[in-house]
Amino acid sequence: MRVSFIIPNWNWKQLLDECILSIKALTGDFEKEIIVVDNASEDGSAAHVKNTHPDVICHCGKENVGYAKATNLGVSKASGQMLFLLNNDVRLSPDCLQRLLDCLNDNPRAGAAVPLLYYPDGRFQISCRRFPTPAALALEQFRVFSLGRFKKWKLTQEEHLCSTQVLQPMASALLIKRECWDEVGVLDESFPIFFNDVDWCYRLYRDTNFTIAICHAAKAVHHEGVSVNRLGFKKKINFYKGLFNFYRKHYLTKQN
Repeated sequence: MRVSFIIPNWNWKQLLDECILSIKALTGDFEKEIIVVDNASEDGSAAHVKNTHPDVICHCGKENVGYAKATNLGVSKASGQMLFLLNNDVRLSPDCLQRLLDCLNDNPRAGAAVPLLYYPDGRFQISCRRFPTPAALALEQFRVFSLGRFKKWKLTQEEHLCSTQVLQPMASALLIKRECWDEVGVLDESFPIFFNDVDWCYRLYRDTNFTIAICHAAKAVHHEGVSVNRLGFKKKINFYKGLFNFYRKHYLTKQN
């Protein structure tokens, strides 16, 4: 079993190095292939990877093409039967990957699996959501958990710990079977930063018989948003652009 780790990177040399080291420290019965797609970083990230981790495949872009395109490029270079989409600000626990592989083996319908995520200070991180229907977003905004059959967008901590299947996890740490990726298709590059993972999960449940499992035994640390936070006010603009594009694609047009 070969697992290909796909890591887009933009100006986070230190966290990227920690991420790679956590991959190399993983324990279990598998081969590892690490692919970094650098989006024209100016902090020496690419040179550091090439000098410090010569076994890592590093593609150096001439411009920042965004998360979706960088991920698709990384997948196109991958040879693994399993694809692990990984943010550069994630640090995996040593047994994380083996736990995820065991979870997929125990759940034949699952085409992908995610670990539980924690902040660096140990706090639990809400990483899974329902799909962003207008009702779900409205309840989220007003901090109402449910209204009739409608529930808010983000899952609670209890729902994370009690669920075995989730609709839309963040793609910060997402292990995917190659056949599932091929059936769902690549990330939609019209969502360069936000909602490409939402769109991909939506297509998984709409177009395939696969599900996404959440593995309670697998754990990882996630700094959450360190790259996109550098966008400042543009972060919020890009978020709402992604949300509008998601609605336009899946709700406002007949052909997706």
